[in-house]
Amino acid sequence: MRDRLKLTARAAMVAGALCALTVFAAEPNRTIDVSRVLDAGALRGPSSDMVVTSTPADPEPLRERHQWVFDLRWDRGDVWLVDVRPLDLPAPQATPRVMGRFALELFEGAALFERVRFDFPLLGAVDTGDGGWSSAPSITQKLRTRIGVVFPATHRGTRLELVDRATNRRWSVPWPPDEATDAATSSQPRDVNAAP
Repeated sequence: MRDRLKLTARAAMVAGALCALTVFAAEPNRTIDVSRVLDAGALRGPSSDMVVTSTPADPEPLRERHQWVFDLRWDRGDVWLVDVRPLDLPAPQATPRVMGRFALELFEGAALFERVRFDFPLLGAVDTGDGGWSSAPSITQKLRTRIGVVFPATHRGTRLELVDRATNRRWSVPWPPDEATDAATSSQPRDVNAAP
């Protein structure tokens, strides 16, 4: 009896899949005319619900063979720099562009030179849709989590900052990382809130 029920259920799944394939195969392919959408926006002017932010756009990604791995820890609302290690890749790689609540931003003078976005595991803020972030869930009050962030090892740049976009907090991170002190500091995490 049980085998017969399993066989009937499988037959129903196969029949459903075949029906779905038939429906998708019958749909005509159509191109989307984007010019109408773009023209309509240009005629009306900027949308009233558009949010303008002071955050600059991501710069052109750097292509570097040598990278740094920043080992960062979130510990109940405090951010710690645990370690910085060099990473050599077989070939130059462009910095990936992803979305994230946090970012490492490298400046050369006042100009943004490089940005790597990331999220601490389990610590995502919810976008409210109006350009802001909702309040953090109660789990973050006691959360301890850690991530390794790969950042290009460029000789340029004068200042590196860690940014939390949800709270608009910024922390100064040592730049350039000192390879000689990596081994000494790997067992002693550094509070990025502390003075260098």
